[in-house]
Amino acid sequence: MYIRTVNIERDGEQYGTYYQAVRSYREAGKVKQEVVHLGEHATADEALTAWAYDVERLQATRPRKADKLRDKMERLRELT
Repeated sequence: MYIRTVNIERDGEQYGTYYQAVRSYREAGKVKQEVVHLGEHATADEALTAWAYDVERLQATRPRKADKLRDKMERLRELT
């Protein structure tokens, strides 16, 4: 697994940066990638720590969003 940095440009100017955790593998002779978007978090550990706090905070007010974020955390744990 590695962290991919994606720079966002708008109208030729640097607008922002976000990160992705990427795992490459072969399936039937073709290279595939499994990607988890980390957003502003530059490392998987940083994202997992922040998301754990966010899940607790969202559980009371937005339970479906908390469930989606929990699923994303599990996918990231599987990659690492």
